[in-house]
Amino acid sequence: IGLASSSSRAWVEPHLQRLGIADFFETLQTGELVEEVKPHPELYQRAVAALGVAPGEAFALEDSLNGLRAARAAGFTVVIPNAMTRHLDLTEADLLLESMEELDLAALPIWIR
Repeated sequence: IGLASSSSRAWVEPHLQRLGIADFFETLQTGELVEEVKPHPELYQRAVAALGVAPGEAFALEDSLNGLRAARAAGFTVVIPNAMTRHLDLTEADLLLESMEELDLAALPIWIR
């Protein structure tokens, strides 16, 4: 699992630690590592490269329009909007869900499972 965030590593890491999930991520690609953040796809491109997989062998979970656009440029995108992004047009997503509870990994295209 990789993380691609336009936010700084100094902002991301404490939240992952607080939630007890930091050890799940093999790579953290954050805003200070790139010249352009989302919607530019470089953060996602760096994340899949660091994981050693091709973009077609991965999928992105996103909650924002800029994140969706960055992820779409890099591969398959599942969007789960949050309270602040729920009103945006996120129909560019390959899969648009209301919550993580709806995510059925077995239903994703075979090439990304």
